[in-house]
Amino acid sequence: MEKRVTVLLPNGRRQNVNVKPDMTLLEILETASEKHGFDSEQHCLKFHNKDVSLTQQFRFSGLPNNCVLEMEPTEKRRTLSNVVVCIQLQDGSREQGEFAPHCTVWHVVQELCLTLSESYESPVIIYMRSEVIGMEQMQKTTLKSLGILEGRAMMRLINKKPEDLKRQANVYKPAEVKPKAKDEDNQPSTSRSAMGAAAGGGGGFALTSDMVKSLKRTAPAEQNTAAAEKEDEGADAVAKDEPAKVKYDWGSGSGYSLHHRNRQQEYDEEDADEMPGKAPPVVNVIGPRNAVLFSLDAANRHNDDLPDSFFDLTVNDLKMVLRDLKRTASGNEDAPLLTSNLRELERQKAMLAKLNQYKDCVIRIQFPSRYVLQGIFKPHEPLSRVEDFVREFLSNPSEQFHLFTIPPKKVLPSNETLLELNCVPNAMLHFTFVEEKLNGVSDGCLQAKYLDQLTSEEGALFAVQKYRLTKASITSS
Repeated sequence: MEKRVTVLLPNGRRQNVNVKPDMTLLEILETASEKHGFDSEQHCLKFHNKDVSLTQQFRFSGLPNNCVLEMEPTEKRRTLSNVVVCIQLQDGSREQGEFAPHCTVWHVVQELCLTLSESYESPVIIYMRSEVIGMEQMQKTTLKSLGILEGRAMMRLINKKPEDLKRQANVYKPAEVKPKAKDEDNQPSTSRSAMGAAAGGGGGFALTSDMVKSLKRTAPAEQNTAAAEKEDEGADAVAKDEPAKVKYDWGSGSGYSLHHRNRQQEYDEEDADEMPGKAPPVVNVIGPRNAVLFSLDAANRHNDDLPDSFFDLTVNDLKMVLRDLKRTASGNEDAPLLTSNLRELERQKAMLAKLNQYKDCVIRIQFPSRYVLQGIFKPHEPLSRVEDFVREFLSNPSEQFHLFTIPPKKVLPSNETLLELNCVPNAMLHFTFVEEKLNGVSDGCLQAKYLDQLTSEEGALFAVQKYRLTKASITSS
């Protein structure tokens, strides 16, 4: 599989070079120099202001894919000197001689072991992990292309049958791991050992109670994937014994994603099936856009009554933590460098994808008195529509106010759409009066008649689910 590196030239231009794993860094330098008329013998390559060895193959250089190499002039011209090449034969004997780097591998073989090579049906030269197979390929390959520019080099000359040419000569094959019995996989000690490893902090991160809550709420959705079932059947058995109800996880900032769309649809269908047997929570709609009002203090008192078993870690919880850490690490290391235009293009693509996926967005506005007002909007609506919606419930509608997100505090402009403000599919916004003294009045923001029509947090969730189910049934019909 071909990879690519970017060479930053002395004239400020960038040259993309497609590289193969067995390609040397000197070949990358020569390719970039040839396309722009530079002398490769008077330049070197640097990565993060450190010189890299031009004799290394790309696979052994430790350079990541899509990396940027800087080509800079050297103080003195790089000259090629003769190298001592030693060839080890199949019987263990060795032949060595001195050759110039521009000599071909076939020339070296003829000089050191001509008689033996002629008797071979298919001679193969092995250097490092590179194989030069047959006379034709040896005539095209030079010592320089293998990264042999100075010093000494050791090669092996062997004879391989034509049917064995596809198999590599010096690759270590690990022993096969015997499959474990199902009884061993289902033992609870696996879960206990995984929990102990996480509690010890040896993984380089700490699991807080908020993280455990978030993991528990998303665990049932993760158990439905086929990959998790194949990895560990015992983990699925443990997870089934500890079901947890999926909830919205409202963040303090804008655009905090709840769940993927398919997961939410599955949860809505489960709730729809449970509705006949279970009484739905009371929902008090107090205005347009399915407006409901609830108190965070009452919701927190309910959440604090969780049993201790809720915070016990399972194997599935740790798998999700490691998966997220790997995704974050791989995204930071392998992410290509983008110009401002490309970044803007990627942002526009992400916005179009959200607009196509989400037809509505749920906006919650938290007041200083810890009351939360919830409404449903369209992604293309400006923030001014949200402000007009909030103004209908204020005790002083004429007072100026701001809507902002935290952390850090950012006052949102009224003329931008909810999609541009990253409030799709949902967001938690905060309310504050422009006049600071009005924010200190207890329950002074909202009209008193609405405070008598509060809905629970479960009721606010149920209102959104009911709205989406009703809209989906109308669309399907």
